[in-house]
Amino acid sequence: MKSILLTSTALVAFAGAAAAESHASADMMGPQGVVWGADGEFGYNKEVEDGFYFDGGLAVSTSAGMNMGLTAGLTLDVDLTFNDAEGDVADPSGDGAFSNIGISGSDFVVFVEGQGAAVYAGDTATASEKTWSGTTNMENDGFLEVDDVNDGADDGDFVDGVIRGDLAYGPVTASLSFLMADGADTNGDLDGLDGLQFGAVSTFGAFTVGMTYQQGVSGALVDADDTATAGSDGIIGNSDDGVENPGTVDEVIGVFASTTFSGANVKVAYATNLDTEEDSVGFQLDYPFGPVTATVFYSIESAVDDNYGVAVAYANGPVAATAYYHDGNDQEIGLEGSYDFGMGLTMYAGYIQNDGDSDATEAYAAAEYDLGGGASLIAAYGDAGDTYTGDNDEIGNAYEVNEGTTIAVSFTF
Repeated sequence: MKSILLTSTALVAFAGAAAAESHASADMMGPQGVVWGADGEFGYNKEVEDGFYFDGGLAVSTSAGMNMGLTAGLTLDVDLTFNDAEGDVADPSGDGAFSNIGISGSDFVVFVEGQGAAVYAGDTATASEKTWSGTTNMENDGFLEVDDVNDGADDGDFVDGVIRGDLAYGPVTASLSFLMADGADTNGDLDGLDGLQFGAVSTFGAFTVGMTYQQGVSGALVDADDTATAGSDGIIGNSDDGVENPGTVDEVIGVFASTTFSGANVKVAYATNLDTEEDSVGFQLDYPFGPVTATVFYSIESAVDDNYGVAVAYANGPVAATAYYHDGNDQEIGLEGSYDFGMGLTMYAGYIQNDGDSDATEAYAAAEYDLGGGASLIAAYGDAGDTYTGDNDEIGNAYEVNEGTTIAVSFTF
């Protein structure tokens, strides 16, 4: 369940910023205090939320300076959801209880940073997220990201997070990560650390080059009795198209290079899946001129139809708009835009057609009014076509809304 404003995303961003703000320098020893942040949203939506709903979150970040110029700390989000679909949280004291409230912790990260190196453990990015930069719609750069493996028992997985080390030396930055598995797997296939990823990126003048490697995981990352339904990610349970996924991870390697030439950003990338023996070669050109940025891409695929497309983005004053056309194995057409009327009022609208199917559509219109003090009033309407297969709380790309009509007030503290 996701509200109009991306509560968890906002809190992740806040936690990251808070952590950065609270990091101690080499001459600031000892605890540096705790940074708090919170947000919430109260609203009404019938189709997704089944009536009134409330989302809230609390972000906590703290750090302390240590010897040798190191800084240690942690970040944590606590998320609250309230709607008819949630179970009760009972109060055994008899002093009253909140009904239909879900409480969960997320984005818990412990870190040590300093001297050009860092170690992170928890709900943190994998090495591929820090180093890989492919082109649009490559089919074989399926590097595992932290959001691909859910943390908890809902989908029966045994991956509790990621441990990652970063190192910067001269023009080179490198990352190494593992998945952290805890508990007895029914298949006995998982180790305490599994799913190695390694990547490195370097800049030489106007050129940037990089490579990323992902170790295959033959053991299932899910319980053999996993009953996750279609629509979850392609790693856990069933894939988005309903095909059963064994929960394994493929061995993948990719390389890329990019440069700027006459104002244009040019990139070429290659990725190969060593298990399926399929590969992708991608080319992309981004060219900004004035308030417009034009993008063209082409991805040569060994197993399916080649992917290609064009996009035009415009941003000037109060107007922002994006139009794009994707064809090949991944087909999509979209037009989205926004207009800032001033005085705190911004309008959003968009239309997307997926998979070359005239009925697999997403359309939305929304307005946000800044009430001041971190509060906003939101009114939105989202509509999905008869054959739309995405989540009904993710209508739109540049701006996401719930299906149906939503009226809400959001707060950030």
